[in-house]
Amino acid sequence: MKQVAWIIAGAIVTAGLGYASYWVYLEVQQQVRGTLISGFGIFVGVMGAFAMLGVAHIVFTYAERLLCKRKTPAADEGS
Repeated sequence: MKQVAWIIAGAIVTAGLGYASYWVYLEVQQQVRGTLISGFGIFVGVMGAFAMLGVAHIVFTYAERLLCKRKTPAADEGS
């Protein structure tokens, strides 16, 4: 049952990151309108979305390392 809960939580987080990336994509395009880099078209928005996902990846990697350092009795029993 725990695996199903983690799969559902992962799907929710993935959907949230996808929505946030799309929002960043739209927001970056709106903010650069009329500036020097607006000539690059949607490339700037795509790079903004990838930058946001890169930051999210760093945060999740740090959180994973932090959670893996914590040993629980249940984790020791499974080994």
